[in-house]
Amino acid sequence: MEDVRGLRERKKAATKSALSQAALRLAMEKGSLDAVTADAIAAEAGVSTRTFHNYFPSKEEAFLYDFNELTGLLLAGLRERVAHQRVWDAFRDSCIALDLDNRFDLTQMQCREELIHNSPQLIKYQAGQFMELFKEALGIVADATGTDPQDMLPKLLLGNALIAMKTANEHWIANPAGRTLAEAITEAFALIDQGITGPTTTSHS
Repeated sequence: MEDVRGLRERKKAATKSALSQAALRLAMEKGSLDAVTADAIAAEAGVSTRTFHNYFPSKEEAFLYDFNELTGLLLAGLRERVAHQRVWDAFRDSCIALDLDNRFDLTQMQCREELIHNSPQLIKYQAGQFMELFKEALGIVADATGTDPQDMLPKLLLGNALIAMKTANEHWIANPAGRTLAEAITEAFALIDQGITGPTTTSHS
């Protein structure tokens, strides 16, 4: 029975991934997800429109499905690492461990970011995803720092970590030459860790 359930879950995950990739391909071809229908996504993935709606309530959710999968991996990594690392380092290393630059094609990553930035609906949906990630991670950070989730410290720590992660990813996708995504993430976390509000240039009299 366990093997049957495991196979069923793997098949569901494979179908969701196929639908998500179909949504991305069609949005890249059309230049916008707004120009893509659920019917077209289903056809591209080789399933019925009914199957599409069994898995996703909207084309936006299908398009951003990978984010939910990566969130699960990030949270699992964070839970494991905070047991032996300070939270800031644990979050940085969990981001690096996602290995996004090897997991996804760079051209697709660049097109995906452009499509999101040009779509109010995708921006709104992704903001909701980040809020869900924040709520899930806040408890982990609070436990690791011995604070209450309602305290300012865990919220500030987590908020800055998420900003570092998002900024590093977007900056690297736009400027990938010369270094790895892991190096960009490391730099972003280091910049915040050392303090970015002090003087960064030498003043001239």
